[in-house]
Amino acid sequence: MDDRQLSDHFAALEARVKHLEDQLAIQRLINSWGPAVDTGNGEAAAALFADDAILESDLSYLLGPAAITAMVYGEGHQALVRDGSAHIPAFPIVELDGDAARAVAYTRVYRHTGEGYEVWRVSANYWEFRRDTDGWRVTRRTNHVIDGGPEAKELLARAVAQQS
Repeated sequence: MDDRQLSDHFAALEARVKHLEDQLAIQRLINSWGPAVDTGNGEAAAALFADDAILESDLSYLLGPAAITAMVYGEGHQALVRDGSAHIPAFPIVELDGDAARAVAYTRVYRHTGEGYEVWRVSANYWEFRRDTDGWRVTRRTNHVIDGGPEAKELLARAVAQQS
């Protein structure tokens, strides 16, 4: 292998490692949501999101980290935390595009009932991310309960479209 081939080989390896590091960073962001909200830590949950982020679901429409913090500290969410909750994401399907990324994943939320756990919610999630000087942040998360309606199916279909 001559110097040019060696340089090209190392550049390709460096690009592959960077791609893997970016995917891991995205997965870490998604997986950090559960521990943040299940401990009732609004600041930790909001820190995952960019300043102009949107968190949209069939339950709410939140603009920016301050609204996310307020939701976590709100009585409805705090009641779920007091009962004992676990937001468990499935392994996401991540698509990287330079300093932007998208991911599709399922989430299950369990709630402690005193006698055990029940599945409180199963949803489809479509995440959008942007890399800035501080690293990756969520710019939008769309979450819909899987209830047979079209909203969740449309979010999940994006995973299949990303693979095409």
